[in-house]
Amino acid sequence: MSQMQPLKKPPGFKDPTIPIQMPPRKVNLPPSFNPQKKKNRSCCCRCFCCCFLIILILLLLVVSACGLFYLWFDPKLPVFHLRSLEFTKFNVSGSQDGQRLNAQSALGVELKNPNVELKIVYGDIRVDLKGENDVNMGAGEVVGFVLENRKVKVVKFVMKSNELLDGDSIGKLIMNGFKNKNLRVSADVNTAIGVGYKGWKSWKIRVKVSCGSLRLKQIENGAAPKCGITLFNWFDLN
Repeated sequence: MSQMQPLKKPPGFKDPTIPIQMPPRKVNLPPSFNPQKKKNRSCCCRCFCCCFLIILILLLLVVSACGLFYLWFDPKLPVFHLRSLEFTKFNVSGSQDGQRLNAQSALGVELKNPNVELKIVYGDIRVDLKGENDVNMGAGEVVGFVLENRKVKVVKFVMKSNELLDGDSIGKLIMNGFKNKNLRVSADVNTAIGVGYKGWKSWKIRVKVSCGSLRLKQIENGAAPKCGITLFNWFDLN
């Protein structure tokens, strides 16, 4: 008995038991979608957060250190007094430009360090002496120095002036005031101060000290009111 031959499959026949293989589809992503950019953005955010955290920690450490420094040392500002003023020359004379004040004086400013443990470090000190109507009566300067804790020092300034006066009436006013000791004067001290402890010294800050206004007779009689201190040109401590 002969074997039966399998039937041939007609053209186009597809076996239903074999899964159909679909070609891969290409997905078109929007131009804004870029995994690499997202990864870079994430790294930048992490770096920014780390930097911000480090800066915050450093600020907290600085604030804590300043607080501990203040509690431990209880720092105090120096105290200034206008102690003496002696004119060795005071004359108002005429010139081609008008009246001029020719004056020379010795000014004494007392500096006191009230701190128990801290010394005060001064930069160069400049003093401007003013009379009534803001007349310049001289200026003097000394180099900086260190004032130890609980110490008092009187600094002497040699003041010279050759000021052109604004009108004859001003000349008469200050000359009469000088003769009868009623002339009002004030002194402005400009310097920089810091603090020190043993071998350590802090940075310096600019200060302006205003002394006056006092009459000449008040200064001769020993009047020495406390001068006002201005820090950073805006914070006034009187």
